[in-house]
Amino acid sequence: MKKIILILMLGVGFASCKSTTKTTDTTAANSISWASTTTLAEAKQSATEAGKPIFIDVSTVWCGYCKKMKKNVYTDAAVAQAMNADYIPLALDGEKSDGAELVSKLGINGFPTLLILDAQGNVLKKNTGYLDAQQLIAFLK
Repeated sequence: MKKIILILMLGVGFASCKSTTKTTDTTAANSISWASTTTLAEAKQSATEAGKPIFIDVSTVWCGYCKKMKKNVYTDAAVAQAMNADYIPLALDGEKSDGAELVSKLGINGFPTLLILDAQGNVLKKNTGYLDAQQLIAFLK
């Protein structure tokens, strides 16, 4: 009898250890291929080689709308497709390194700030503030 109770307790114990971590499918269709480079100079080089403009998301770790865009907009399949097809996407922290330099140089005073630059670093388009998926796709055109 003790063995049966022990086996039941072990079974219940193992069953309760089941992982509750949910996995999400992050296929290429709904994932932006952010530049593996971490500097603007490297992104310019990639843009020159690819013949594409650079899309830069200048954000901060404390910005609520930046987090919302990362969660709800940059995961949209249509946004990812448009971004991956036509741009070199680069994410920069507006308080560090190249991001801080851009903030100073361009007088950025709000986050997120979205920039489209040519391969030489000239600003072609600029938007400050949250854009939903439809608005971002329009901005990219």
